[in-house]
Amino acid sequence: MGRMRGTAVALCVASAVVTALGLGWFSDKLYTRVRPGQLAYRPMDEMPPRVDMAAIQRDWPASFAEPGEGSRVIAYHKAMRGKAPEPSVAGGSTTAAPPPDLGTLLARADAGAGKQKVQLCMSCHDFTPGGPNRIGPNLWGVVGRPVASHAGFAYSPAMQAHRGSWSYDNLFDFLGSPGRVVPGTKMTFAGLRRPEDRAAVIKYLATLGTGAPPLPQPKTAAAAKDMEAGGQL
Repeated sequence: MGRMRGTAVALCVASAVVTALGLGWFSDKLYTRVRPGQLAYRPMDEMPPRVDMAAIQRDWPASFAEPGEGSRVIAYHKAMRGKAPEPSVAGGSTTAAPPPDLGTLLARADAGAGKQKVQLCMSCHDFTPGGPNRIGPNLWGVVGRPVASHAGFAYSPAMQAHRGSWSYDNLFDFLGSPGRVVPGTKMTFAGLRRPEDRAAVIKYLATLGTGAPPLPQPKTAAAAKDMEAGGQL
């Protein structure tokens, strides 16, 4: 009898504690409780470092190469929720950077690094001669071939209406933002933000097959050659 009474008392005490904790949590959600000595904002030096979310989205998942990057982005997102983003440049408008010289980028690009980059694309594309089409078309020999021309692949109407060939310039623009260059394309890849990454991928793609045109020359070298030719005339 005494054991049953002790058990009942213990259950009553536990129920009371759980009820008190639950009521405290619920009251915190209903009412803002001002705690003396606690700042209503976080000092700037305690805020997480600024994160370029657009760059992360474009380079996903390669942008999380370093350990802890995902946790850092989550922390930043939580800390900045409901806050206006800080201006990237104080005081005024910025001058747009000149477009990169594709010839120079390709001359400096590393095809080996491009091969590593396209590992991210292999879930949708095959890069072997005579390989199958997947979610996207086979990309063996893509450099220089007409747009939407690979046999056996059902291209979107938007891609079929996109004229021209996959020249170095067209590939460079497309890989930067497929949805912007070809609105309505089925390719959901956000694009490669860094021009150097795009150049490396294109230089690697140019090694797949024998139909790729010669790489464009850097503007400085082309200008020097033009001046030399003009002097000989």
